[in-house]
Amino acid sequence: MPGNLGCFRDHGNPPPLTGISETSNKQTIQTCITMCRRQRYKLAGLEAGFACFCGNNADYRKHGEMPSTDCNSVCFGDHTQPCGGDGRIILFDSLIGACGGNYTMNSAVIYSPDFPDSYGTGKACYWTIQVTGASLIRFNFTFFDIKDSRDMVELLDGYTKQVLIRFDGRNHPTHSFNISLDFVILYFFSDRINQAQGFSVVYEAFKEESLEKPNSSSNQTQTELITQTTNLSINAARSSKILYVITTSPSRPSGHVPGWTVYALTGLLILTIIAVLAKALLHISMKSARLASPSSLDSCHRGSAGEIWSIFYKPSTSISIFPKKLKGQHDDRNPLVGE
Repeated sequence: MPGNLGCFRDHGNPPPLTGISETSNKQTIQTCITMCRRQRYKLAGLEAGFACFCGNNADYRKHGEMPSTDCNSVCFGDHTQPCGGDGRIILFDSLIGACGGNYTMNSAVIYSPDFPDSYGTGKACYWTIQVTGASLIRFNFTFFDIKDSRDMVELLDGYTKQVLIRFDGRNHPTHSFNISLDFVILYFFSDRINQAQGFSVVYEAFKEESLEKPNSSSNQTQTELITQTTNLSINAARSSKILYVITTSPSRPSGHVPGWTVYALTGLLILTIIAVLAKALLHISMKSARLASPSSLDSCHRGSAGEIWSIFYKPSTSISIFPKKLKGQHDDRNPLVGE
């Protein structure tokens, strides 16, 4: 279970955690963690299904660690959760389920508010992740359960506060990805309906010299997500960092062609073929029209241009009409004048 530090023996004098404690017949893991976190304790422990203990004791292991099955007594408030046992305390990191926080470590796990319980309504939480000297930060959502499209998780550029990527009930993260910055803000928002269990995300920062070489045997999915912006601030423009670029995963060979590129090239090829065929058909139809025009004109004027009817009149006889060929098409000879 996320944030679970283990199951330990509790002799009671002193207990593993020496801060405040309380008992409740509605006890759950998150109610105990929330109480300890509000009192600024780093550790929370549950025992016998109803007891909650808080503390900052670094030596909580001093009485010995026990098998996890010894802490399987169900919580009185949620029978699906383990809440320790008789003389056995199950410990959790109180940062689990916090609404916001500041992270500077090279790697850590961040959970949605109230995790592992369902997140509450009307939440607006910020987690800052700033690792000095990092050239990129890799993010991997190991759990994501958000059903409402208005509930969202966003990753922002820590310097400009511009949104790099957004996930919600309709758009779930399907693979890990890298962000080429050393300062990123994780933001979570929930409305007042349709709550769910939330998310857990693992981040890991890499410096330039410690980046892993691509490994073709890795099954990690590669992605390139680019968020464009037009209103870069002057400070951002002067920065040497590349803003709004989520780079490819170093565990995947860079020679891989994204699927959208293949589809775009295929579509362009199809459009080119259609254009060539259309042009060819247009050319054939125009040529046919030109060939048909002279022949029709010739057939219409063949009688008048090819032969001329001559009429010769003699007073002593009747009029004779018969066709007569002219010497030339443009001969000015009067057909009414005999030889």
